[in-house]
Amino acid sequence: MTREEREEKWFSNISGAESISIESKIEICDKAAKRMMIIILGLLTLEFILLFVVGGEIFTRVADFLNRISEGGHTGNHSQGLALTGIIVFLPVFIIPLTAAFSYKNNYLKAELAKIVTSRENTAGKESALPSFTKESESDILHFDTLNFKLAIIQVLMYDLHLLKPEFDIYAFADQYKGKNIDTDSDAIIEPAMNFFKEMEIPKNFAPYVEMLYMDGGNDVYMNIIPQWDGEDDSFDLNEITLEELQQFPNLKKANLMSSDFDKVKEVFEAANIAVEPL
Repeated sequence: MTREEREEKWFSNISGAESISIESKIEICDKAAKRMMIIILGLLTLEFILLFVVGGEIFTRVADFLNRISEGGHTGNHSQGLALTGIIVFLPVFIIPLTAAFSYKNNYLKAELAKIVTSRENTAGKESALPSFTKESESDILHFDTLNFKLAIIQVLMYDLHLLKPEFDIYAFADQYKGKNIDTDSDAIIEPAMNFFKEMEIPKNFAPYVEMLYMDGGNDVYMNIIPQWDGEDDSFDLNEITLEELQQFPNLKKANLMSSDFDKVKEVFEAANIAVEPL
């Protein structure tokens, strides 16, 4: 079965599947198949461990039984019968893992479909009453020398205060992206997403709304750039900052930072009269 045939079969009974692209469905099926395999192998391993702990002699009895019925004949029919008997004997062991895996598959497909559709509707339905990012003159937009500082500001304005609209969603973005297929399970930076934030122009009239920064590994802005980021590396650490950047935000009074060079950036924040602590 090809990936396209699998996609068609798996989504055949799922309502609304026609609203997303074939590429998105294939990607979802690939992820589901991997997770199903993990479930099956995991449950099989657990079952065999339990069987061994509860009664290891079960394996010996099964082996003896199969050996007895295998004696006395080497014809094709006898071999087929032996194979069928083996399948019947071990079938109960596979029922639970297979049932669990296929049940998970259906729920996963529906959940991923709903996630994409909802994100698309939310993105399409949001009409910003704010100035366009791209139509502001240079003097009316905020200037950033440090990308990670800009991302921290975007977290506040877009995801905390919901002022920057529409909110960027990696799943909707990946579904509509015309370039190379985007892996939304990535544990590395998704460059098209990062470029989106790099190129975003933020009007200066948003600056007064920023009163506090709280950089955390689970922040939405980071999850939309590295969806599977564990927060353990320094991808988004704020190790550089300029006083000019900070002085654009007159009401910023407190910041909790992710930084591997905290003492260095602390000096700049304190020079701007901003209380700062390491995360």
